[in-house]
Amino acid sequence: MNRIDNPYQHLAYSALQVADAILAGGLFLAFWKLDVIPQTAQTEYEALTLLIAFATPACMSLAGAYRGWRTGGILPELRSVLTGCIFLFISLAVAGALLKINHVYSRIIVGEWFVTWVGLLVTTRVAMRLALRLVRRNGRNTRTALIVGAGTTGRRISEAIARQPGLGIRVVGLLDDNKTEPVDGVPILGSTMETLAHVNAMKVDIVYIALPMRKEKKIKRLVGALTDTTASVYIAPDMFSYGLLLSGQMDYLGGNPTIALWESPFHGVSSVIKRVSDIVLSSTILLLISPIMLGIALAVKLSSRGPVFFVQWRYGLNGEPIRVFKFRTMRVMEDGYEFVQATKDDPRVTRVGAFLRKTSLDELPQFINVLLGTMSVVGPRPHAVAMNEEYRKLISGYMLRHKIKPGITGLAQINGYRGETDTVDKMEGRVRFDLEYIRKWSLLLDLIIIGKTIRHCVSSPEAY
Repeated sequence: MNRIDNPYQHLAYSALQVADAILAGGLFLAFWKLDVIPQTAQTEYEALTLLIAFATPACMSLAGAYRGWRTGGILPELRSVLTGCIFLFISLAVAGALLKINHVYSRIIVGEWFVTWVGLLVTTRVAMRLALRLVRRNGRNTRTALIVGAGTTGRRISEAIARQPGLGIRVVGLLDDNKTEPVDGVPILGSTMETLAHVNAMKVDIVYIALPMRKEKKIKRLVGALTDTTASVYIAPDMFSYGLLLSGQMDYLGGNPTIALWESPFHGVSSVIKRVSDIVLSSTILLLISPIMLGIALAVKLSSRGPVFFVQWRYGLNGEPIRVFKFRTMRVMEDGYEFVQATKDDPRVTRVGAFLRKTSLDELPQFINVLLGTMSVVGPRPHAVAMNEEYRKLISGYMLRHKIKPGITGLAQINGYRGETDTVDKMEGRVRFDLEYIRKWSLLLDLIIIGKTIRHCVSSPEAY
């Protein structure tokens, strides 16, 4: 099964690797040449410049930054690029520590170089994407595609390509054993048995096999036949028929390919990035808001009898119960598994508590949970155990939201699903956004959600 998009692709990747090496090494050279460094450290700086230049393509390759992104989104590509940058920085730091030479280098020079390099690298990749989209929209750098199977999956692929002319892919037709009429304007060229003949006659670049998984023998026969072509072949199984697909991550078990339908996005480097960002954000925020938390604690204590903090059992990662900290906002202490959700004008809520809930200030102690590692800054909101037990029976895929750590805020909260969920429809909406977050996670998405949350906290009427 050949997956080379065009004969110049490897040449383009090689050029990109050289460009990345020149940008990283050349930029570092410029930074230390323009600065004043000790004459005795000249050799060390020259050596580090060469090391950066040679190591950059290797680290980017390990992160998957050199692969075909024609049908991929910009965020996955940028995530790979950022991961490669982090790989390089960590590798340099570890090498310097082992050789005991880190003290030779100026932290200011290295820091300025790294931030500038990452910024330029990201900007360059985005500019390349935009330029390629423009070129492809004008009919250049295009690929022809043939879709085998005119069922639901085949139609989805055809529609997706039609909606994105910037991909530079033109569907020449579909092949199907049961249909002869055009599908959404795309002609049916013949049966699936004629695939190889059409690929060779039309010089097709890409073949999408979109047949049901029960057609295993037919798919195997098609794949075998297509090995005699230079077309890129993609199998698009109808996994969406299962209703829920979180990951789609490919793995191998004893050489056998497996596809994860439901998997956390936080594994390997991604888990490190997520945890480091949580530690940095939570510790910084706790330091900044400590005077505010002290004032809130005093107001809670003086406004009604009872403790300052309210600790409640919630479901955490993998459905394990965790204790979540909040400022007490009610006159009662329902800190067991049983829980009655707050409603509008709830008599249990104190006057101070009403303000805290309205502005989400009662959630501030949860940054302690983040620092302890039981929660994340961004993720699905943790529900009370009793609420989970109720809704897991009513909503398909409800427990999949626990594939990652719960968060103080999330994609659902900035899209209007904050506060009381008094109907199944509201909870279904919240779960839908939670699962979308798991599928699309990136550090940039986390930062966007945090920014929008700050704005929503002072303007949203849903919480009480």
